Amino acid sequence: GHRWWAPLQKGGGLVDFCMQTDDLRRDTAAFRQAGVAIDDPKPLSRVRPDGYKLSWVLSIPRDAQRGVAPFLIQDETPREERVPRQMTHRNQVRGIGAVTVAVSDVAPVRQWYARALGAGGHDVSRDDLTAAGARFTIGPHVLDFVAPRGAGSPLTGWLKARGPSPYAATLLTVSGKPGPLDQAKTLGARFSFA
Repeated sequence: GHRWWAPLQKGGGLVDFCMQTDDLRRDTAAFRQAGVAIDDPKPLSRVRPDGYKLSWVLSIPRDAQRGVAPFLIQDETPREERVPRQMTHRNQVRGIGAVTVAVSDVAPVRQWYARALGAGGHDVSRDDLTAAGARFTIGPHVLDFVAPRGAGSPLTGWLKARGPSPYAATLLTVSGKPGPLDQAKTLGARFSFA
């Protein structure tokens, strides 16, 4: 079955995350050279109901690295045709600010990203999760790769049940109260507003 079905059976939540690129072959090679097992770029397409054909290319990490290393995407048709830029949400979310990924061992992940991105990231301590790890900033986005610092960390149970994978995301909003959203309304995903 598809990799997403097992997490859905365990209550939902985040499964993967994506990085958009303007040079998929270069970035796929960079992650591969950094030690990530990632598939060759694969072209995909679909036809919208209005008849417009959308085309993009994906490179997807394999096995246990998937969900810790991103899948990479490069649009061949204008991105705005696939993902409208001016989405208006009642909650006034404007984008993703941060993704927190639970890992058992930060060292290899830090090495992948440092090599692939050409920047070492920096240490991060997440007292809210009783966890520590590495933070990488990519454009306006933050990626935290954190491991539990003890049995009291919520990441301990997460890793036991799901393995290394995205744990939470922070959404940027221009209004609305900061803080966590109700997981019953987010299909089990841990989202918070900032």
